Amino acid sequence: MNHYFTDNKDLASERKEFDFYFDNEVFHFTTDNGVFSKDNVDFGSYVLINTIYRKDLGKTLLDLGSGYGPIGIILKRFNPQLDVEMAEVNPRAVELSILNCENNKTDIRVHLCEDITGLDHKFDTIVLNPPIRAGKAVIYDLYRKAGLMLNDGGHLYIVIRKAQGAGSSKKELETIFKTVNTVAARKGYLVIDSCN
Repeated sequence: MNHYFTDNKDLASERKEFDFYFDNEVFHFTTDNGVFSKDNVDFGSYVLINTIYRKDLGKTLLDLGSGYGPIGIILKRFNPQLDVEMAEVNPRAVELSILNCENNKTDIRVHLCEDITGLDHKFDTIVLNPPIRAGKAVIYDLYRKAGLMLNDGGHLYIVIRKAQGAGSSKKELETIFKTVNTVAARKGYLVIDSCN
């Protein structure tokens, strides 16, 4: 069975488009079968974006597991000085991310990669809406690799539901990062800020 966090090139394509409104800005997204939350920007991503889009995110940001690109694209719109990159394992999502960056006039580099430690530089901020269905082993590996790819004093922001393992994720993050704090909670979703 194909999932949104795998290579699903054999899945039938059925693209769709929608507009997403955020803080008096409109974003136009194209999605498809085989990508996460294809009908609209999911609430968890919204909570994450809304929590951090006005924060100091440094100079460089990586949207890890970017899907079709909404988190990175919206953060770039509100932080035009920020150098934003995306990393994703799903080729279809990467193709859509590139298209959505173009359609939303955002200059973002998109990487098709399974291991971000192969990227050629580190980041001030990494954002992640973890692929819960992939399981803890995959998610915790993403946390560890994010820790390796942050600059000193850098931040990893994740969004995760209480009912889907927020408590155990926070404990795992505390084994990797110097400080781990919950910075937002809304309708069962937590945004956790981990700093190295």
